[in-house]
Amino acid sequence: MDEFSKTEQDYLKAIYQLQDKTKGLVGITDIANYLKVAAPSATEMIKRLAKKELVEHKKYYGVSLKPKGYQEARFILKSHRVWETFLVEQAGYQIDEVHEEAENLEHASSKRLVERLYTLMNFPKTDPHGSEIPSERFWKGELITLDLSQAKLEHRYEVVAIAEEVVSFLSQLAVEQPKFITVVSHLADASVIVKTDDGMRFVIPSFQKNSWQLAYYSN
Repeated sequence: MDEFSKTEQDYLKAIYQLQDKTKGLVGITDIANYLKVAAPSATEMIKRLAKKELVEHKKYYGVSLKPKGYQEARFILKSHRVWETFLVEQAGYQIDEVHEEAENLEHASSKRLVERLYTLMNFPKTDPHGSEIPSERFWKGELITLDLSQAKLEHRYEVVAIAEEVVSFLSQLAVEQPKFITVVSHLADASVIVKTDDGMRFVIPSFQKNSWQLAYYSN
């Protein structure tokens, strides 16, 4: 798996955003001004990115992203916008507070983490500023769905949906619908004992197992 430094990612994202405006080649001076760096520093970084087959530099004309650089730029853009969305919708941030936080998080996040957050938030189309979130998938882990009757021991599953009778059953037990459960034991009557992430355990009768829709990610 290719790994890129924060500086490399910043340059790729900058070139992508400048290209999006110009619809053509981007001058090194424009890149330097955009990133607030000296032109010689920008020139050296462009040479480095070109050696990695991330950009193409046509002397005297400008710079463009090659396919590999384009994909990495799109991922960084997605990471930034997914984090901004998460911070506003899930963490209670104000819109004007999220940019700097997202700038730091975008570089520290794996493709798997970004795609898991993207899925968790039900595939948002735009960030809090109204900018489009790239929809392509950068991590190929597969979401596997199943019901509780197929669940393995000591495997943690996300609870995707439960039937209405299960909601009533949990209410009688004074248990809130869990986000995740782990099967800890199969009983002789085919019922199962599960535990929630906060350690609460309860028995689910065999006739209700098909009423729990679960999911997990491969690899």
